[in-house]
Amino acid sequence: MSVIVTGASGHIGRLVAEQLLRRLAPEDVVLVTRRPDALRSLHHAGVAVRYGDFDEPASLREAFAGGRRMLLISTDALGHRLPQHRAAIDAAAAAGIEHVVFTSTVSPVAHNPMGMTAWEQGRTEALLRRSRMAWTVLRFGSYAEQQLPPAATAISNRWLITNGGGGRIVPISRADCAEAGAIVLTTEGHAGRTYEITGPEALRPRDLAELYGELSGTPVKVAQLSDAMLMWMLVAIGTPAPSAYSVMAFGQAVRRGYFDVVDPAFERLTGHAPTTLRDVLLRSRMDLLGVS
Repeated sequence: MSVIVTGASGHIGRLVAEQLLRRLAPEDVVLVTRRPDALRSLHHAGVAVRYGDFDEPASLREAFAGGRRMLLISTDALGHRLPQHRAAIDAAAAAGIEHVVFTSTVSPVAHNPMGMTAWEQGRTEALLRRSRMAWTVLRFGSYAEQQLPPAATAISNRWLITNGGGGRIVPISRADCAEAGAIVLTTEGHAGRTYEITGPEALRPRDLAELYGELSGTPVKVAQLSDAMLMWMLVAIGTPAPSAYSVMAFGQAVRRGYFDVVDPAFERLTGHAPTTLRDVLLRSRMDLLGVS
């Protein structure tokens, strides 16, 4: 059984490749990327590494040739992901791929304050459902690793500044996401299923502040700002406007409950509980505390 992984040189792609190589022979794994040189070590280990670019559809059919199942990892080209994903789905069908697994996000609906980020994922899910291939959707919660920069800032300032109100997030580690993906790619019974892959606990801003204080030994308080005030503050300290808007929109989505999803799917797939945010942050404690 040949398994294709797209976006294989990215965070999730590399982790999925490692997981697959614990379950499959190297010759049964095909890694597709725009940067084959970045995966030279895996190529030397016997894994097929192929060039493929979603913006060059002609490159994809050959890149996907011989595959039976494929992990379609969502690209980071906000505003352009839907045509990229469509090109990959069309190429997979043309190449004879039988089953596509797609990495989506929780609450991929049009009215989600995350806007295009959520809408494009939801539309990709719809494209897959209308394809003639079997499909599985993995809706990942917010990545636990993405909490490291705001946690470090909160510890440094002794304030967690947010517009998230009392909303909750349920962080999931990238490694756990990769494990879930590898299991779905290499076992049966997942066709037509949508799995919410989330962490083990829902955390409000006050819970995050308490966690940051525990890990740093420095009390951290919560400062709740309005959306407009948060935008003003971020821009005032030099944050580019698009990035500031993304931070504000994330807080809106948290406040309105779009990330408040706790689901047992990960444990049912893997047989063990997902990693806690505390453990993820502990692994990067030196970075968290600004210690070089």
